[in-house]
Amino acid sequence: MIKKLPIEALRPGMSIVKLSSDVWEHMPNLYTQPGIIRSGDEVRQIKERGFEHAFVEVEVPGELSLEKGLDAILAQCDHAGPAKFRVPFEQEIEAAFMAYENAMLHVRRIVSDVKLGRAVDYDASMATIDSIVETAVRNPNTLVCLSKLSRYDDYTYTHCINVAAISVVFGEFLGLGKKQLQLLGVAGMMHDLGKIAVPENIINKRARLNEAEFDQIRHHPQYGCDILGKQLSIPGEIIDAVRDHHEKYNGSGYPNGLKSNETSPMGRIISLADVYDALTSDRAYKDAILPNRALALMYGMREQDFDPLEVQIFIKSLGIFPAGSLVRLNTGFHALVYESNPMHPLLPKVKIILDKDLRPIQSETVDLATQWHAGKDGLEIVECVDPGAYRLNLKPFLRKRR
Repeated sequence: MIKKLPIEALRPGMSIVKLSSDVWEHMPNLYTQPGIIRSGDEVRQIKERGFEHAFVEVEVPGELSLEKGLDAILAQCDHAGPAKFRVPFEQEIEAAFMAYENAMLHVRRIVSDVKLGRAVDYDASMATIDSIVETAVRNPNTLVCLSKLSRYDDYTYTHCINVAAISVVFGEFLGLGKKQLQLLGVAGMMHDLGKIAVPENIINKRARLNEAEFDQIRHHPQYGCDILGKQLSIPGEIIDAVRDHHEKYNGSGYPNGLKSNETSPMGRIISLADVYDALTSDRAYKDAILPNRALALMYGMREQDFDPLEVQIFIKSLGIFPAGSLVRLNTGFHALVYESNPMHPLLPKVKIILDKDLRPIQSETVDLATQWHAGKDGLEIVECVDPGAYRLNLKPFLRKRR
């Protein structure tokens, strides 16, 4: 099990987890050097160097695999929500593509306008996010799929759309109404607007930030509030969410060091979506973390970064194998996860698209839960696979083949 611990809680024999994502590079107080802690002196030296936290592998007797461990965690979470009618994935995916692409164009306009000193077009933002909300209601898996299959070239913009989409999907899972989902989506789309006021050499720095640079980063939520607060048309809920999206459960976040019960619910939702997307997104200089491992890391951040129940429900909303995940089956063939299954997280609906050698085949859609309920000893997911490692572009497989 992965757990985020304060440095003083480290003990000899503990293993520091290797983190490949750059999401941690803006956290100068997080110790990320992988390896075994050898002695108490080593712990003291790490603390003296100014580090405050580390991710460790905590061994649990009889521990399950990553996927089955997450499944056991979700079994303790009784938030399932009412059964909802969903439009079939194949019927909704084109609308999702269009909503996503329109949102991308709109975010580019927002960033350009703000850089030129113009006001944010709030009405256009609400109209743009409405398409995201409508798709989330009809079939949220389409948005989760697209959020994971976007290229790193436009990360600044895709991250804003991904956070908006994932936040709306989570909000819809929680049962929020349409108006609240629209506000949540706009807040997600604008959550990092304040980074415009941070020097680009700091935003784009690949090495660990120093304290002065990190202090600039710590102010970007407030910068975003300042930009949006100039417009009376923008609701306070959006401004509060932008302000709070880097606050943490235990009060160790920024900009105001607020604890979870002092922050806005929308801010906490966006915080979860923000970290998940940062972990699972490709960049020019680093590979994404696999979705199921990212969720395990986030579960390890409970009670420090995230409310324990909220992160459990977030994981349940996406599934252990979120839509857009590439998985290897027990046949050796490879499939794209189409739809997660909150009631049976290990049994999503998949589309088999590649053979054992990753060559395209005639696709076949299989509902693993239906197969299991029928008592068939058939297909099972063996593991998640990183499509980036094989330079695979999975987006074409989303569209219905004619």
